[in-house]
Amino acid sequence: MYILEQIPVEFFEQPLTGIVERGITAHLSGRVKVMGVSWKARLYEPDEACHLLPGMSVTVLGRRGNTLLVLPFAN
Repeated sequence: MYILEQIPVEFFEQPLTGIVERGITAHLSGRVKVMGVSWKARLYEPDEACHLLPGMSVTVLGRRGNTLLVLPFAN
């Protein structure tokens, strides 16, 4: 069992916007900069077709431990 599955998700009242610093895929975490701070980040809903590349904007929904949960940014 993956240890993060035991840590509850904390959703933010208002989603935040971040910028990908290190790419994120369905199976690999990366890094996202939010409000000037770099955080470890994973996709909230892993999708094999989703690849977030450095420089892309993301929506930050919340966190699980010290890992942010993100989705591709939707205008």
